[in-house]
Amino acid sequence: MMEDLVKQFEELAKSQDMESIVETMMQQLLSKEVLHEPMKEIGERYPKWLEDNKSKLSQEEYNRYFHQHELIRDLNVVYDTEPGNFNKIIELMQKMQECGQPPNDIVKELAPDFDISALGQLSPEMYDSQHNCCIV
Repeated sequence: MMEDLVKQFEELAKSQDMESIVETMMQQLLSKEVLHEPMKEIGERYPKWLEDNKSKLSQEEYNRYFHQHELIRDLNVVYDTEPGNFNKIIELMQKMQECGQPPNDIVKELAPDFDISALGQLSPEMYDSQHNCCIV
């Protein structure tokens, strides 16, 4: 019975329907309704955090966090002006992930019980570049 279930799942995963289901889920997860407000809040905290921590960071770390802040600002502009531009949102999210996790201090301010270090990053290999969706 388990073998039959596994075979059915494998067939479903190969089908075009599964791709569209995954793409729809990603669009919902990355939608303005879900992410815009948290991204705005995180983005608003960066300037002060960067200023307060500049002397504690290496130049490389500072540049990485500064670039990450720029990408968050760019993402918020897309949410404000082109909320349906899923390809641009994915592109910016991938670039943000290349910068690593946001500063834990900022995340702790927004969600004190959330441990960002426990999360793994989505790697570029997880994205189907042909369809611009995450492969789960």
